Amino acid sequence: MAIGDFNIVATSSEKKGARHPNQRARNEFVDFINNNSLRDTTTLGLRYSWCNRRIGNKRILAKLDRALVNNSWLSENHNWRSKILPRKFSNHSPVIGWCTKNLRPSNVPFRFRNIWLEHPQFMDLVRESWQEPMVDGPI
Repeated sequence: MAIGDFNIVATSSEKKGARHPNQRARNEFVDFINNNSLRDTTTLGLRYSWCNRRIGNKRILAKLDRALVNNSWLSENHNWRSKILPRKFSNHSPVIGWCTKNLRPSNVPFRFRNIWLEHPQFMDLVRESWQEPMVDGPI
């Protein structure tokens, strides 16, 4: 997977406003995608991932940010999707990805055995576990 700001569009329809994108740079980007057998999975959410934050006829919108994956990625990550979210703090939109289907069987019920409560360290173990700090990215 390659995800991020590629600073170029793949097609003319991925840019709105200003001049047409540089044809040579666009062709190089498309060649990169094709030569590496990549697919753009950012087909959900917003159409454009970047905005120059101007208004009127000076406004430029473009799809510069995307998630590119190959067939190996897709075969290992069934039902993979990615989405361009609305811009908030930057002129770039965040791109998120996820698998739409949990591979865990849906018919596995949660089970709790009352016998666990009789173990002398059970509550201590639960308390320690819940007090551990969660470390994760901001999203």
